[in-house]
Amino acid sequence: MTGEMEHDEPILLWSSRVAVATPAPSRIVIEGSESDGRFVPHAVRIPDDGPAQTMKVPLPVGENLLDRLHARPFGSEERVEAERSQDGLVIRCGEGTAPAGVVLETGSFHFPRAAHLRLVVAGLGSGEQFGLSLVERGGDAPSPPQVLLDAKGGSLKLPPSRPTDVPPSRQFVISCPSGQASLRLKSVALEPGLPSRQISNTGTWLWRADAWLQRPAKVEQWAVASQLDRTFLQLKIDKGEVAHSTALAEFVTRLDRRGISAHAVEGDPAMATADGLGHALRRVAAIRRYQIASPPRARLAGLQFDIESYLLSDFALDPTAIWAQWAETIQALSSAWGEPVSVVVPFWMLDSEAGAAAMAAVRPVISNLTVMAYRTEIGQVTALSEPWLAWGTLNGVPVSVALENGPLGAEVHRTFLRAETGSLLLSMAGRRATVSLFSHPAVARQDALAYAFHHETRVNPARISFMNNRDKLAVARAKLARLLVAWPSFDGLMIHALDETHRGFGGPRILLPEARANEPQASDSDLRRRPAAD
Repeated sequence: MTGEMEHDEPILLWSSRVAVATPAPSRIVIEGSESDGRFVPHAVRIPDDGPAQTMKVPLPVGENLLDRLHARPFGSEERVEAERSQDGLVIRCGEGTAPAGVVLETGSFHFPRAAHLRLVVAGLGSGEQFGLSLVERGGDAPSPPQVLLDAKGGSLKLPPSRPTDVPPSRQFVISCPSGQASLRLKSVALEPGLPSRQISNTGTWLWRADAWLQRPAKVEQWAVASQLDRTFLQLKIDKGEVAHSTALAEFVTRLDRRGISAHAVEGDPAMATADGLGHALRRVAAIRRYQIASPPRARLAGLQFDIESYLLSDFALDPTAIWAQWAETIQALSSAWGEPVSVVVPFWMLDSEAGAAAMAAVRPVISNLTVMAYRTEIGQVTALSEPWLAWGTLNGVPVSVALENGPLGAEVHRTFLRAETGSLLLSMAGRRATVSLFSHPAVARQDALAYAFHHETRVNPARISFMNNRDKLAVARAKLARLLVAWPSFDGLMIHALDETHRGFGGPRILLPEARANEPQASDSDLRRRPAAD
């Protein structure tokens, strides 16, 4: 369907139930895919009609920032010129005695919180030496400058900002010398300030128990070759006990001899409901009995919960209540386990007060966390991870950063707007509604609002997943391991569907729902908006 067609009797093509926070939303988004040139709906999403929040995002680490910084000359003698060129920024200074130079303003970006960083400037200078300083926004550049640049640039160690909720407001200053000089800046980048610290930890999830049950030696070899130091196993529970407990003990022992820890992983959105929690507690009790009965080397190293409660149909009605239920669930499961547990979280969770409150509530009962920063651009991964790495540093919680490597289909999002006639009808029943997609326009009725097709957006899966591109993933692993050590809380990488050629080893549990849960549906310049925002 690429437009509105006119027929007497529209044919129902698809319908779905959805929670609606407002009685008459202005927009409805149908998410689906394309098959043989035909749009195939999968899910419906109703964006918030409220004003979009303008949020500053952190500067990426390890990237040239020149294009993100606004150059503003200053000085009472007006002896400074700053000109953009194809290969950077050219600064020319005339002779003078009053302070002068160029302020590199961060604009809509903020400095990464709680990170140990250094500012690395590369360029080519002539004449006397320029100075480089970091100042609070609106502050004066120090004299003398904090560091002098040589003919090829230099670096400045930055004091780590406190990991608070308020991003630091800082800017760079390039100071002119008193004599005539010029500087051609080629790059300005934030690099880790702790080069001696190395974290190469990498883990993955093994969602299919049959793989390690039937081929334990092969899975062991694969884990070693993949340079893993941890694995997370989904276990089979049969009649209230861990199934194949002997085989599990042997496999855990195999990995332990290789220096690879084995953890159990549990996860279902329904665990955040009353019925689901009861089922989860019974599974935890079974795993706990396995732990007690096993010799030390056969015991699991921990228990992780990947409870994506935001996929529940009621989430849109009351996110605050759902996040509170999630927190209560984690607390109850940790209590049943008898020690802190690990949790998996979406990158956007801390953007809401309810999500932040839920994390504060579970802080005493979690041992570590994994944030799903599912992007393939290194700068985006560091930006999405920054709030969590800062939170982990503040709260003393180790943080792993997860990447996606599994297959994802190209998603198509079709947006419909309120109209007198349209091929989409919304029928309300309290705070729930039925969305019906028709073959061509229908007229709005007393019991149904009409929505007309407005535009289509295609989500490129290569932005989210490495799609088993081994070379690209290897480069990303190496870069992120080098960059993310800037945060003391960084505890390594997790890779979902690490090796798609070994289906059944690390293959993905689910495809489209997980992609939607971690896709902010926003432009790259607004990475931290929640999925509910269009």
